[in-house]
Amino acid sequence: MKTTVAEHNASFLETISTQLLDLVARVEDDVARYADAKVGPAGGGFVIYYLTDENGEPLKDVTAADLGTSLSDIVATKGFQQLQDHCEMRDLKVRIDEHFYATDPRPTKIYRVIVDGWQIGSLT
Repeated sequence: MKTTVAEHNASFLETISTQLLDLVARVEDDVARYADAKVGPAGGGFVIYYLTDENGEPLKDVTAADLGTSLSDIVATKGFQQLQDHCEMRDLKVRIDEHFYATDPRPTKIYRVIVDGWQIGSLT
């Protein structure tokens, strides 16, 4: 039986969705740790997570594109939607961006999940 590109893409997106769901359990503790005035600007800052590939390396946009996946597909996953809902309930913002990684052998970006938006004293 042949596996289609669509099946690979669906499996890939499920893996990414699971990574994002795993962040739901971590984000509150991580934000509380970095909201401490002793780390960065008083009561401000951000937390960055990197999406990873099957080898644990940062997930590259070229890898995703080869599987027919785009940033909009990742943002549409159940995992991102639940992470976004979780963050919004805590007055946090979450986004995924494509961050420059390399130009060789071709222009490449990696996917970062960024959580920010907290205010001084809002997490106590």
